[in-house]
Amino acid sequence: MRKQNTIFMMITVLIFTVSFNLSSLTQTAQANTTGESTEDKQHSTSLPPYKKTLPINVDVETKQEIHWGNADIINYYDRIEDVRYTYEIDTKPKSYLKVTKRRLDNGDQFIFTTLENHSDNAVDVKVSISIANTGYYSLKSFDQYMTGPRSNSSIHVDLTTGPLGLLTTYKDKAFNSNVMVGKQYHSKELTKNYQDGRRSVLRELINEDQGIDIDAQKNDLNLVIDMESKGNDMVDHWLLYSDESLFESDASYKEWIRIYNNKKYKNNNWYTADGPYRKVGRTAEPKPESELQYARNLLIVREDEPLKRYKETEERYFYNLLLNSITNLAIFKGDDEFYETEYTNRWLNRAYGIEPPYIDTRHNEGVALFLEETGEILDIPEIQKALTNYADLLVNQINTGQVVEVGPNASLISDYFTFNQDDVGVTHSSLNHVLGGMNLLLQTYNDTGEKKYLTAATYVQNGIDALGDKWLTDEGDTWYQISPDHTFSGEDYPRLTLNDLLLSLELWEGIDSSRTQTLEMLIKSKANYLANNDISFTKEMIASMKKHGFGEIIQK
Repeated sequence: MRKQNTIFMMITVLIFTVSFNLSSLTQTAQANTTGESTEDKQHSTSLPPYKKTLPINVDVETKQEIHWGNADIINYYDRIEDVRYTYEIDTKPKSYLKVTKRRLDNGDQFIFTTLENHSDNAVDVKVSISIANTGYYSLKSFDQYMTGPRSNSSIHVDLTTGPLGLLTTYKDKAFNSNVMVGKQYHSKELTKNYQDGRRSVLRELINEDQGIDIDAQKNDLNLVIDMESKGNDMVDHWLLYSDESLFESDASYKEWIRIYNNKKYKNNNWYTADGPYRKVGRTAEPKPESELQYARNLLIVREDEPLKRYKETEERYFYNLLLNSITNLAIFKGDDEFYETEYTNRWLNRAYGIEPPYIDTRHNEGVALFLEETGEILDIPEIQKALTNYADLLVNQINTGQVVEVGPNASLISDYFTFNQDDVGVTHSSLNHVLGGMNLLLQTYNDTGEKKYLTAATYVQNGIDALGDKWLTDEGDTWYQISPDHTFSGEDYPRLTLNDLLLSLELWEGIDSSRTQTLEMLIKSKANYLANNDISFTKEMIASMKKHGFGEIIQK
């Protein structure tokens, strides 16, 4: 999946210039050392050139010396190449400036910049990115349609917003390049340690700001990222550069802004070289007083909305976001077999003792489906195996009894489990997780024809059937979950579970229509509950309900 080279050298300087050719492994350095000083000094350097990537200069203001650390080259799927530069700043403990050039197979490049200050001292860094042969530009703001922060009772409030905007540069009044310029995110890392080196990792957002100046010269243009660290904190910035237009038209760009704003909870703002950070629920721990805890959440490491948009338009911007997403997922998984949540859920921890890292079945299902579809569309065979790999895990969970047993050959897949704690038992099964896992097994059976997937899905449907109308509340809605002791509880999602039920019905009708009676009963009851409570149906729901004979419910 990935290939890695590591090149390391150390140069002690106060004021220095470094040139480093990755292919010939030659380096030069000029230094002017003046001894200890209590005053801040200016240190300047240029990142080593690499292939056709943008030249980057760095100015750092600090009392401490700065050292060249290393450059790592990592290849993902023979389509994406990361060049990761690291500089060490001699604070106590050491701090780091990390710049990643993520070069895509179409020549476009993401540039991620992170300042990690592990000391109590302030460190200011200016990163200058030069775009040659241009001095004229326009900037189309992404914030031209303001919607305000996203907030609800689950997450409290999300203070991050969309990118700064789309920068277009010109040469002799003709198009030269596009740059999607992100914003800057100032945060503190929050950790809670557990046994065996395991830990919960979050970020507390301090603030978001533009943090960039555009310096237009006669023949070139510099994007200057001003990163100001106060101590014991981190500062992140990102941008995406292309020699070609990222969108087919101004109308298409505006349409993406509209889609983004309508589905802010499904789109990313805060990108880093290791994946995007997103506001997570109030139950995520460790919890800061501000309740502004952010994390790498698998729901958004995969880019569902850009995938939809790419299928509609095949535009360059969404192609790039998809390649970035599969890279981030590879980084997130690392050497593990599956995708493990890396932060504590307080409710899960108190109810079952589960500590990170652990498996969330719905999140892994979503990632597997995303990778399979993206792999097919972009012709990347390596990631198309994700669906089968995860289906094998579900089969193993059923065969080894890591499920809520309902009866003989009747069981429900648990929502969460862990490979790291022997003292954690079976957790609850929520209906949407159960249906999602069963649907994945049925889809894998359709793709492969292997009976083991159909057998596992049949056991799950047997469990759903055995419980029958016990799934329904007195009001006609579905319960959210069933516990290992077979007690039902929780208010269910209004639309998510109905979507899952409709997909289950569709899949079983194509395989064995005799298995649909309980599903039809649950669909009818839940749909009537939504209609009676004035909860709207999506276009996709309406089409599926009409197709399967539930059209009269929509007319209520």
